[in-house]
Amino acid sequence: MARTTGGLSVELDGLVETLQATRGLERELRSGANAELRQAAKSCAQVLAGHLARSAASSAVPVAARVARSIRVKSDRIPVISIGGARRVGRDGAPAGSLVWGSEQGPKSSPNRFGVPPSSGYWIAPAVARFQAGDSIAIYKRAVADLFRRYKLL
Repeated sequence: MARTTGGLSVELDGLVETLQATRGLERELRSGANAELRQAAKSCAQVLAGHLARSAASSAVPVAARVARSIRVKSDRIPVISIGGARRVGRDGAPAGSLVWGSEQGPKSSPNRFGVPPSSGYWIAPAVARFQAGDSIAIYKRAVADLFRRYKLL
């Protein structure tokens, strides 16, 4: 079975290069540093997940709130969430992964099963924009910088 993925991203300039600097730490220090990075990223991603859930609940797309039940915060050194997957959330048992982009952008073909016209973003894009405008990214960057100073990588 073919698996398709899509996504939106928030750019943090230099983050990948910064995370690669942790490779210079000794093994014992690296696992502790990575655990701290994962905790900071999780806190940041939970804020985004909250924005997404609220945005879906107030969306004009009827299925958006049900798709939002599939939001999961992933454990990583950078903030990551997933939306979709095999969880059945549709009225007729459709998996969230089949409905997520239709709930975000409306129908791509006929018949229109989403009850809204095509759009560039009904609930995910606006939530990501609010998230970027907030202070969560700055808090995450500060946590990374503090961690790197403590381990003398900066």
